[in-house]
Amino acid sequence: MYRKKKSTFYYVGQEIPTTSNDRYRFLDKTTVSALKTGRFRMLLVAYLFLIAFAILSIRLFEQTILQKNTIRPKNHSLVAEDLPVNRSDIIDRNGTILATSLPTVDLYVDSRDISNPEQMARDILRILPNLNKKDLLNKLNSKTSFRYLKRNLTPKEQYAINKLGYPQLNFTDGEQRIYPQSHLFSHVLGLTNIDNKGIAGLEMAFHDRLTTNKQPLQLSVDIGVQNIVRYELAKSMDTFSASAGAALVMNAQNGEIIALTSLPDFDPNRPSTRTDYNVFNRATLGLYEVGSVMKPFTVAMGLETGVITPNDRIDATKPLRLGRFNVTDFQGKNRFLTIPEILIYSSNIGSAKIGIAVGVERQKAFLERFGLLSQVPCELPERGKPLQPEEWREINGATISYGYGIAVSPLHMAAAIGALVNGGFYYHPTFIKNGNQDAPATRIISPKTSQILRHMMRAVIDIGSGKRANIKGYLVIGKTGSAEMQDSHGRYIKGTLRTSFIAAFPMDNPQYVLYIMLENPKKRKEDWYFNTAGWNAAPTGGAIIEAIAPLLGVTPKEELEKPSYIEVAYEQYKQKK
Repeated sequence: MYRKKKSTFYYVGQEIPTTSNDRYRFLDKTTVSALKTGRFRMLLVAYLFLIAFAILSIRLFEQTILQKNTIRPKNHSLVAEDLPVNRSDIIDRNGTILATSLPTVDLYVDSRDISNPEQMARDILRILPNLNKKDLLNKLNSKTSFRYLKRNLTPKEQYAINKLGYPQLNFTDGEQRIYPQSHLFSHVLGLTNIDNKGIAGLEMAFHDRLTTNKQPLQLSVDIGVQNIVRYELAKSMDTFSASAGAALVMNAQNGEIIALTSLPDFDPNRPSTRTDYNVFNRATLGLYEVGSVMKPFTVAMGLETGVITPNDRIDATKPLRLGRFNVTDFQGKNRFLTIPEILIYSSNIGSAKIGIAVGVERQKAFLERFGLLSQVPCELPERGKPLQPEEWREINGATISYGYGIAVSPLHMAAAIGALVNGGFYYHPTFIKNGNQDAPATRIISPKTSQILRHMMRAVIDIGSGKRANIKGYLVIGKTGSAEMQDSHGRYIKGTLRTSFIAAFPMDNPQYVLYIMLENPKKRKEDWYFNTAGWNAAPTGGAIIEAIAPLLGVTPKEELEKPSYIEVAYEQYKQKK
């Protein structure tokens, strides 16, 4: 028997040394071997625990100390590394998520060994009642190793299917594209199909980028501005019983699209709600005769070619005869008009005479410089190519000068008006933040012509058809336009109008361009039964500018001094009053 006393053992009263050589001298070999084995195992377990503790300590140190400065703030959007997904996020210019992907599971069946497909179908339909029974039975009877039954199951559905216990039912990792803003950016973002491939909008245009680069794709759009634009456009459509509409805001200094909406729109989270009518992008794909919003370009063309000066007057005392047609003015003044008055009172006669004096060849070249005769170069795949005459004759030049004869999209007009008022530089529209950073602007008109047009378009807002968009302090400039709509055979429908309003602000150094379009707004008693753009599109634009200008950092300013050629128009207006 042993008993321990400090580091010495006693055996029958005799002290036994405890050195490594003689501590086992009184034991038999079997006992010694067992003791050594036990001691080795105890040491091994101790070392393993020590190693595990060291690893845990190191990981804890890394997570709490070394990475303490990389903890994500609450409002930081997840990037692709955080979740097992293959498609990166799309965010707005401020980092708000517009499109993201979530990991999910898909249900498939190996139907080669199913003994009772009818019973299996009944069990599955209890859990997934939206499946088509006939289609489901066809898949269960197909005798193939892999057929999808349902994509993107919820965790509850997956659990219930798994609980059925059929070995032929299996799951595979999937991915579902989610659009947190619902309808808001449907025509900009587009959507993906069931296999997560982009089939419309920027999802289609940037499919390769979104599936090969883990970093979010940052757009130029602003969710706050987009909310306001869509709300005011929808409100206006309801107020004036318009059948459709489009609106967009563009930065006049770099071509970035800040907001773009086309109504009606759709929810990309529910692809089944898409129709040919609501999926059509009227802002970029739709092509329309724009009416009088073309007149600022006609005046600029006359100034650039030297055909007119700001102080000239044009005879608008009677209709202009062109072949079998008469060009007339809506509520014409029946007198000589100054050049600013041609815009203020939207004279078809004055515009047509400028167009004829310039000539169709120079007119065509001028409009081409503004991008109005070719497809807009931008990232969206849904873009319309302008419609124009096969042969430009004098009568074509005359009608085009006041907005009939060519058809362009709202995006065409926004980019063109930006160049008209920003000092003469054309920027390609872009939906990517800093998308034109490496693309030099192209000068297409002189700074002097641009300045003259700004003063004239300010008068349109101050005393002309755009008065209902005159938001105090923001020095809005603009032009209204109303054009008759056409049927499927190209015939004009009497009494129907497509109204437009193009605007920029502030006048002294335009930062933003706004375009509004309403399809077939109805006449109202409150508007004296007028349905032209000054009564519907212009006030819609004014409401949008009043709401978005503070968000965009535009501060109110005092009125600018008017040049003499504008003062003449103001004096004439005062005399009429």
